[in-house]
Amino acid sequence: MKKSVRSIKVGKCIVSVIWLLIVVAVVSPSQLPFPELFYGIGVFFVVSHAYVIVKARGVIRGPADCLGIFLFGLLQLWTIRQ
Repeated sequence: MKKSVRSIKVGKCIVSVIWLLIVVAVVSPSQLPFPELFYGIGVFFVVSHAYVIVKARGVIRGPADCLGIFLFGLLQLWTIRQ
């Protein structure tokens, strides 16, 4: 496995954990010490990943790519371009 592919997979795992913490902050804010922090990160993720979808609409092949970019942002876009 190439080093760049491995680093993209590690990045996707990290982003997945952050999304999980965002969902926990929304569903049960008493379970996290600073849920407001994860609210802010969630807003940032939604806005920035939606922007990436708009800017990369020529590269997107279908709904699966759109969902992947919404969840992982540039990491998914780099995977598509490889």
